[in-house]
Amino acid sequence: MSLIITDILKYYEPEINDDRISKLYITTSRKVLGQAYNLQNKMMVVGKLLDVAVAPDKEKITETAVPGRDRLIGTKLEAYFFTANGSDRDYLFFSTKFSHILTEYAIFAEEYEVKVEFIYVQKKIGKIKLYTKGTVMDSYRSQESESVG
Repeated sequence: MSLIITDILKYYEPEINDDRISKLYITTSRKVLGQAYNLQNKMMVVGKLLDVAVAPDKEKITETAVPGRDRLIGTKLEAYFFTANGSDRDYLFFSTKFSHILTEYAIFAEEYEVKVEFIYVQKKIGKIKLYTKGTVMDSYRSQESESVG
């Protein structure tokens, strides 16, 4: 089972000197990830891409001619967990590797919505499987996302 998150892809330059972590991120409700599993900053969450689409209510996006975006569905991905004091959202910054894949397919922050299934959190020793008894779905539509910073 898993945690499925649907959110608008966002961009932020964190003050983190780690080449593994990109500037592209999504958010989720704190209660369904960080709080539920007592996660620490920079823990890696592993999953796969379920869908990518133009963000709802987005009237103008960058014009592109990139065929084959549907090939991205099912792509394995890694994201790094972060939390911020005073926020009810957790932040999942995609790995540089996955961010590069999105860039190659012209998937831009603020223009696209992604649906991601996270299956487990990788620990130094072992892993934490997410929601082993069922699936939890979290969407920015059910609770307005906030910006980092």
